[in-house]
Amino acid sequence: MPFAVALLHHPAGVYAFLVAAIVASLYAALKPSFVPTFSAVAAGLLALLGFVAVPPDYGALLLLAIGVALLHTEFLIPTSGAAGALGLAVTGWASTLLLAPSAWPELGGATRAAAAIAGTLVLVGAVTHTMRLRTLPKS
Repeated sequence: MPFAVALLHHPAGVYAFLVAAIVASLYAALKPSFVPTFSAVAAGLLALLGFVAVPPDYGALLLLAIGVALLHTEFLIPTSGAAGALGLAVTGWASTLLLAPSAWPELGGATRAAAAIAGTLVLVGAVTHTMRLRTLPKS
């Protein structure tokens, strides 16, 4: 089986494409140019292709979107860290649900936890970086 096909049939690979699509979308919204937009579309299509094999938990996808929105809210409205902590928790929970054992029983518990934590930290880092770039003074 080719590597690309094997990656699309593994839960961590599909989750990685989903996180990459979200991160690239954040950068494309900040700076609309060809590379971030193409990366976002390509990663999104690959995630959708991976989700064809096993349908995702739509509630988990909604929670992931809510978590990213809460992380953005932390930078836009002073909440003293409440929205950031809640966004981190919701994003982590959604990541765990997307990698649930009912969807992919072959994924071990340690691998599932590591993928969920890594994806959550990448999303937090991307939101922090894009919001920092958005708030920097233009020179």
